[in-house]
Amino acid sequence: MANPVNISQERWNSETYLTIPKEKGCLCRPVIIDIRKTYFGIFPKERDSASRDVDLLKRTFKQLGFLEPHIISTLDPDSDKYDHPLYSVENLKRKLVSIAFGEYGYFYLPNYPISNFQQREPIPAKFSTTLLMSHFNGNNCRNLALKPKIFLVQTCNAQLAQKDRSLFMDGISPPPLATVPIEADLLLYHSEVSGGYTCKMKKETRESLGSVIDQGDRSEGGDERETQACQFVYTLYKEVEALAGQQKDFELTDLILGVNRSLMEFIDKEHYRSDEDNKPWTIEPMIPICVDQLTKRLVLRTNLG
Repeated sequence: MANPVNISQERWNSETYLTIPKEKGCLCRPVIIDIRKTYFGIFPKERDSASRDVDLLKRTFKQLGFLEPHIISTLDPDSDKYDHPLYSVENLKRKLVSIAFGEYGYFYLPNYPISNFQQREPIPAKFSTTLLMSHFNGNNCRNLALKPKIFLVQTCNAQLAQKDRSLFMDGISPPPLATVPIEADLLLYHSEVSGGYTCKMKKETRESLGSVIDQGDRSEGGDERETQACQFVYTLYKEVEALAGQQKDFELTDLILGVNRSLMEFIDKEHYRSDEDNKPWTIEPMIPICVDQLTKRLVLRTNLG
């Protein structure tokens, strides 16, 4: 049995998690795992919204008073993949946000070449979100005991496509999420609202929706072909912006409820339909799943400076 962890009386008795600035008046440094390209055999799949997603996540963390995020991106093809954090459980500690291809309960690793002939496995390796979270328990990260560990996961389904209207076959149902009981003070918020729903919209449809979806960053004369953020990341950014404009402090549960409420409206009103022909998708969007094992209230403070 592991030795007990010493917890201060202030942290033990507090009804909320203590948010103590660590550096330059900011909270801890979040980490974004950006897996934007994954190979399925010889065929690469790329998340069109990845660049914009990272940009909005950085702005969101800044509004909440966190340090500039540390970003782990896909591999340098000339490097040894086994030395990279994406392939090492030990190096994946302290990560907060993952954006990649995958489904509920896991995300795919990039599946880079395994030989000089550019051969790749037909199916990429899966990384379980439950396994990732299990490495943050009191035994493995003793200095994180009774501190909140928040995991935001956005996975895009690699099989998402528009149906041929002559087929009208039923959509593919995602597998049910299987959760394994883990130690307290962890929260997993997993979205599978694929970026393709908004990135593949026609320009006229996208512009008609206005602020309902991300229109990209045009403030500096950006490329009109710039892709938009996935709806989950954009909604998260907008909800934090709205809460920051209303109050200085707010609870994480308020943020999650606000994001889900907005995504429910996006889905119910079928804003994800890509064009005037209303072509159906092979996979319909679903509301994100939240697995909450926090033992205290988590109050976030916006960075008004």
